[in-house]
Amino acid sequence: MILADPIIFSKPLHIWLGLLALLLLLLQISIGTRILKLPFWVHRKLVWWVLLLVVLIHGFYGFEIYFLK
Repeated sequence: MILADPIIFSKPLHIWLGLLALLLLLLQISIGTRILKLPFWVHRKLVWWVLLLVVLIHGFYGFEIYFLK
C-alpha cells in the first residue's frame, strides 16, 4: 500500500513528522528530568503514547519512501 506524501509548507509530511517526534522526545525528557514541572502521569501516559504514534507513522512513511518508491 503506497500512501501519498503530502507537501506542507514546501516540505514532505515525513519531514514534519520527524521534527514533531524530536520535539516530543525533548518534551518527554524534560518532563522526566523535572525541567518542566508537569504531573508525572503526563510523562508516563500521555506524551509516551503520542510520541509512539508519531514515531510509528514517521517510520512507516520513511520505510515506504525508501523501499517502495
